[in-house]
Amino acid sequence: MQIGIDARLWGEPRSGIGRYTRSLVEALLEIAPDERWVLYLDRPAAELPAGAEARCLAWPQRLLWTLWAAPRELRRRPVDLFHGVTGFELPPGAPCRLVTTVHDLVPLRLPALVPWRHRWAVRCLLRGALGRATAVIAVSEATRAELIARYPRAAGKIRVVPEAAGAHFAPPGAEARAAMRARYALAGPYVLFVGLLEPKKNLPTLLRAVARLRAAGAWGSTQLVLAGALGWATDGLAAEAERLGLGGTVRRLGAVPEPDLPALYAEAEAFVFPSLWEGFGLPALEAMAAGAPVVASTRGALAEVTGGAALLVEPEVEPLAEALATVLADGALRERLRAAGLARAAAFSWRRTASETLAVYRAAAR
Repeated sequence: MQIGIDARLWGEPRSGIGRYTRSLVEALLEIAPDERWVLYLDRPAAELPAGAEARCLAWPQRLLWTLWAAPRELRRRPVDLFHGVTGFELPPGAPCRLVTTVHDLVPLRLPALVPWRHRWAVRCLLRGALGRATAVIAVSEATRAELIARYPRAAGKIRVVPEAAGAHFAPPGAEARAAMRARYALAGPYVLFVGLLEPKKNLPTLLRAVARLRAAGAWGSTQLVLAGALGWATDGLAAEAERLGLGGTVRRLGAVPEPDLPALYAEAEAFVFPSLWEGFGLPALEAMAAGAPVVASTRGALAEVTGGAALLVEPEVEPLAEALATVLADGALRERLRAAGLARAAAFSWRRTASETLAVYRAAAR
């Protein structure tokens, strides 16, 4: 079977969908080398895997790539199945079976938290994509339930296939930890957030929770470390930190290379993820796999993904402050959360994700 995959975000490690695409493709090539794999790009990309053909459709405008360039190419050189990994972008009129992965419905659930262009595109294109798809992959039961509630006609097409932390997300040795601390000048204890800095991550609430702990004397010399690229509408974060008196407490590292993340997670007193909604919540799973105690929001799929191995709270100032104070003060609790997180993360793997995705492809192709 010749299988095409939308790989436009292959080289975008700051993007959750980019990491999903890369991890899934690498695992698919490992478990099914005899299938014929075609990666569709909108610009040349480095480090493409051996065993896959790249087809670069140089069309920079994203929606025109989906609505015009990709259908034209698929008619000219057909494949048996095409997988659109972004959820709402499937080429119309393609002469093949179509599969799409839906990661979350935040643009519909919390529209004020996403740029208007993305909100508009999802509203305009998702219903049509679900109608054209032979099969729909939801990355969590939470995403599946919301899809069915909004689009009941698609219910019979939806299969849940979870994401996973990469195999390199494991507790690193002392040398790697020390090297990471030296590289980022992290000398003392810290609480960590990892993710794209964007409104749905609820970082102003986190800052206010930390300020409350500092005022109560429950924060000590701990730093709040924010690791992730700037998304949109976060220009005021630094000013908010200063207003709250956290100028010397908050460190923003920017986008951290993935090889550094396991040690960054492992050295944290706690990983905190106060998101207002997650369709999966991959950073929480990565943190658990690396051995970090996790404090996370109750919203979206985070309870499902963490599976009882994290301390879950409503993403509001008071409960978040209380949870962080408890974890920072209780070393035994931190160790229990570390152990539970490692066990929970071991239930997920990209090999499993690829195997279940391949089963969706084969069922769709029948």
